Amino acid sequence: MSSISRRQLLRTAAAMPAAALASRGQAAESKAAKPAAPKKPSPPLMLPPVQPGPAYLMAGPMLGHVGPDRAHIWVRGTAAVPWKILLTASGAQTREIDGGSLKVEAGLSSIAVVEGLKPGTHYTYQIVLDGREQLPLPLPSFTTAPEIGSACRQRIVFGSCVGRTTAAAAPTWAELAERRAGSIDEGAFDVLLMLGDNHYGDTTEIEKLRVCYTAHRLGAGWRALSSHTPIYAIWDDHDYGPNNSDGTEPGKADSLKTFQEFWANPACGEADNPGCYFTFTRGDVQFFMIDGRYHRSPNKSEDTPQKTMLGAKQLAWLKRELLASKAKVKLLANGSEWESYGSEDSWTQFKQERDPFLRWIDEQKIEGVIFLSGDRHFSSGYHINGRFLELSAGPLGSVNSKLKANKERFTGFDDGRLWGVLDIDTTESPPRVAYEFWQVGHSMRERREISWAQLHGRETIERTPGYEI
Repeated sequence: MSSISRRQLLRTAAAMPAAALASRGQAAESKAAKPAAPKKPSPPLMLPPVQPGPAYLMAGPMLGHVGPDRAHIWVRGTAAVPWKILLTASGAQTREIDGGSLKVEAGLSSIAVVEGLKPGTHYTYQIVLDGREQLPLPLPSFTTAPEIGSACRQRIVFGSCVGRTTAAAAPTWAELAERRAGSIDEGAFDVLLMLGDNHYGDTTEIEKLRVCYTAHRLGAGWRALSSHTPIYAIWDDHDYGPNNSDGTEPGKADSLKTFQEFWANPACGEADNPGCYFTFTRGDVQFFMIDGRYHRSPNKSEDTPQKTMLGAKQLAWLKRELLASKAKVKLLANGSEWESYGSEDSWTQFKQERDPFLRWIDEQKIEGVIFLSGDRHFSSGYHINGRFLELSAGPLGSVNSKLKANKERFTGFDDGRLWGVLDIDTTESPPRVAYEFWQVGHSMRERREISWAQLHGRETIERTPGYEI
């Protein structure tokens, strides 16, 4: 029997009709359906023992923020030793970037910022710990972002909910790593947004959080993906604290400290207001990554004008940054769903904050806004109040939840490991915006363009044919 490569397999899958793939998967699942076994608590995640000898790279390298002139690179080693990056552009001399020293008080994690890069340029890099090169050939690489404000096409993957075991999302990471460098038809993309529940530590204890973050970064698929792909992250409840945790959670400052150790974002909150929120711009698209936990009121408290998911200072920051934005498209990403009929752990419980904010966007005539979210263990699209587009994606590894009736939802998928893609082209006027939902092993389930009129509520987004509310 002849064999085919994984790339060939993905190309074959991409060419197959999504509906046929979905029905095939559903038929197989139906045939194999068995009574659900009682749920058992997952054992705590553990790290492999550190081997004797010289210090080595335990996890990473992982790319974080990659702008037009800089790149953030994260590593975790096995001992408190100095480290550096050897960076090479085509035809250029190799540069050495000092990463400082890995420190025990930072969990032996470190983030280096490489500056002085050129926009849209390809670089390869090597990691050196205590004088020893760590990475085999071929070396990982990245391409810097386009100039801020420049018109371009870019594809953005987003998702949430990786699962309680390190194996749960492994097929997703492996497939994303393979698709990243393929063609657009094969699912290629430029950046990855992690929208929360990036592990299920359910704690604010620093050492437990460090174990959870690291354990999820040891797999081959994640390493292949994250060493080449700019990755940006916010948290949701399970990687911030316990289920449905909020701003009253004891130890939340420790959660934030650990978050900053493990994600190489361009910023983290403000000097006078802690949190994991930040903004950055690629080309003509600005990303607003929002913290829906650190300042959050309890979900079940009365929904009054004082009840908040963001906190007054973060909301003021968001409005200020939106008013200042010159980007044609603005992505607002939050762990909790924005739509009107969500769970008790969503903006549904915070309408006294959400609704005035939505009205403010219209009053200020801010165009090109798209809302992103995760949390719900299914992927879906909503037309909030018949006005705003929201796309929610996942689970990357967690067990699925089933879709329920929802007047604002126009599409949805609730089987298998899922992620979303936003395909944005600002070289067109008005910009072209399309979304895609992909499933591990089943290729693309849906692709659909959203017109500029639909994006601004001037036209209705009709339900996807065959999708039932």
